[in-house]
Amino acid sequence: MATNEKLYQRFTPFHRVTHFLLIISFFGLVLTGMPLAFQDQAWARWLYEAMGGYPTAGYIHRICAGITFFCTFIHFAYCSYLVLVKGAGASIIWGADAIMMQPRDIKDIVADIKWLLGFGPHPAFDRWIYWEKFEYLSLLWGTFVMALTGLMLWFPTTFSIFLPGWAIDVGLIAHRYEAILAAAFVFTIHFIHTHLLPEKLPVDEAIFTGAVSEEEMLHERPRHYKRLKEANQLQQLETVPNPAISFMAKVIAVPLLVMGLFLTALMVSSLLLSLI
Repeated sequence: MATNEKLYQRFTPFHRVTHFLLIISFFGLVLTGMPLAFQDQAWARWLYEAMGGYPTAGYIHRICAGITFFCTFIHFAYCSYLVLVKGAGASIIWGADAIMMQPRDIKDIVADIKWLLGFGPHPAFDRWIYWEKFEYLSLLWGTFVMALTGLMLWFPTTFSIFLPGWAIDVGLIAHRYEAILAAAFVFTIHFIHTHLLPEKLPVDEAIFTGAVSEEEMLHERPRHYKRLKEANQLQQLETVPNPAISFMAKVIAVPLLVMGLFLTALMVSSLLLSLI
């Protein structure tokens, strides 16, 4: 970011830290869990051994699962704080700042398709773009499914007390395919929309620095910019983000982006080969 740019805060330190923890836990879960889903493939067996093999890979998987549980807990604790202390219950579910899907998002989707096809202007989005809302809902659903089935596989004896044996088998299948779906979704849809757009390359630093430029806000989220300005809530950052954070964002994120895309290619090719 240029030092003469007007910068505004998009993500608080809380969001940045929790997202960083999710990055660590997600990649840890994928790198240790995906080899089990594709254990008949040479690349999966090599990856499993590279992650320490048995039982080390299993320990890493459970530690990363614990980090995910922790992030989920503090996220809902934060939402509860907004509702009970700040009185922002309605704005979380509905309104311009809500991250839940609303009728306005249908209009945004149609406008975006028209723009992509060259039949209309670039749509004016608000604080959260429709695909970000979809990703959030996908994360909530995926976390619930993976947590429930993961606990069933972690403590099969305990769950077998009140569940039939076939339920554990169903849990294994659901856990495996939800994991593949989640990894493929994050490594393609999320990466493309967030980091791999021409104006974002090599990485969108906002989630790491917390800052977004005025130019970017006007281009991507003009409705949000206009609302904040009219409400006199558009506060410019007094200092630019630490250059070291920007540098580390590239050092960490770029290899992870490449790794995610490469893992997706391996998973897709393995699935296609299994159909032949």
